[in-house]
Amino acid sequence: MFHFEIRRANENDVSRLLSLAEEFMHGTATYEERLSILKSALKDPDYELWIAEADGEIVGFIDLWTIHDFCHGGKLSYIQNLYVAPKYRRLGVGSKLLQKVIERAEEGGTLEIHVVTKFDNEPAIRLYKKHGLTEESLQLEKEFK
Repeated sequence: MFHFEIRRANENDVSRLLSLAEEFMHGTATYEERLSILKSALKDPDYELWIAEADGEIVGFIDLWTIHDFCHGGKLSYIQNLYVAPKYRRLGVGSKLLQKVIERAEEGGTLEIHVVTKFDNEPAIRLYKKHGLTEESLQLEKEFK
């Protein structure tokens, strides 16, 4: 049976996380851009980055941002990224990572948790629905590149 641990990421994990981020979203940012943003985010009290680790190797990660929304009158949480290295998929890693941030959001008094994925990302959609997330709205975006 495959064994892995879920734990909060820290400064010692940065270089390994940057490698996984490049694997996840190849060419979308430079190493320096990712490094600067990750180091800053890890210090932000409204940000949590969780990793799955097996035999000293980071095999997946998920991050959670929390905002304080005056219209809702409380906190909303957003899963920005969920990634599991290809050879560790379908082993429960993504499910455990997702379960962890859902628990953390609920414990922190979050009113809602949100996640975005591509329309054709069926494995992710199944995973999110399995954990109780439902289709509630359409997200629109505009890129400035």
